[in-house]
Amino acid sequence: MTKGQWYPGSMSKAVDQLRQDLKSVDLVFELLDARIPKSSRNPIFSELLQNKKHLVLLHKADRAEDEITERWRLFYESEDKKAMAFSVKKKTYINQLLGYLKNQKHNMPPARIKRPLRMMFVGIPNVGKSTVINLFVHKSVAKTGNQPGITKGRQWIKIMPGMELLDTPGILWPKINDDTIQPLSAVGALPVGQIDRQENALWLLNQYVNQGKVHLLLKRYPALQIAEPEQIFEQLGISQGCLQSEGKLDLERTAAILLRDFQNGSLGRITLEEPPNIIK
Repeated sequence: MTKGQWYPGSMSKAVDQLRQDLKSVDLVFELLDARIPKSSRNPIFSELLQNKKHLVLLHKADRAEDEITERWRLFYESEDKKAMAFSVKKKTYINQLLGYLKNQKHNMPPARIKRPLRMMFVGIPNVGKSTVINLFVHKSVAKTGNQPGITKGRQWIKIMPGMELLDTPGILWPKINDDTIQPLSAVGALPVGQIDRQENALWLLNQYVNQGKVHLLLKRYPALQIAEPEQIFEQLGISQGCLQSEGKLDLERTAAILLRDFQNGSLGRITLEEPPNIIK
């Protein structure tokens, strides 16, 4: 896969626009996917946000493992970055974030108190920025979808009295290494037409097998038997009726089913990346 495929001109322009937009916001939310915090963190943001107050949100935490998410949170805080676990489906997370926002508004300098607290969400494609925005305003003002690239432009959105939010497109980085391609593909952050879904599905099955979590797959697909990933993949295709007219297994359709179910949280709670050890 070439740099041009991963990093089209539109994303280069988005980075330039982001540099300008940062000058007009008070707070930045950096959204990561709690299942792959390392791979879903764009290195470009580390450079752009180093002098800007921001909050790391470990989004989709309801699909990740609580204990590992907490260790990721502590890791980011060890780097002097405020971090929270978050999910639009858990009221406790929502209330925690709302409390944080109200505190930020309350603590604005007197000279700024008369204008809205201005915020921005940044993150890679399909990390859920628009879903979080729509939660705040209780309506679909930001387009959502389970594919990268849904948010096309920029828009200021009033999320509550005295608070405005700038929605921005998801931004990938120029060079994605081999170790990062598979996790990003699994969560749907890369364009479907540019990934090998069969390879990615087998990689994902390996994660479940290696972590001893095949039982999570069995809850979704009871007909499966515990085996090697290649055999599980074949069993899945047969059990889901992924057969072509000549009786041959449709591997591409099988992979699509597995990845869809993982991305929407139907395959249980699993975290695919461990945090580094915290050095004190």
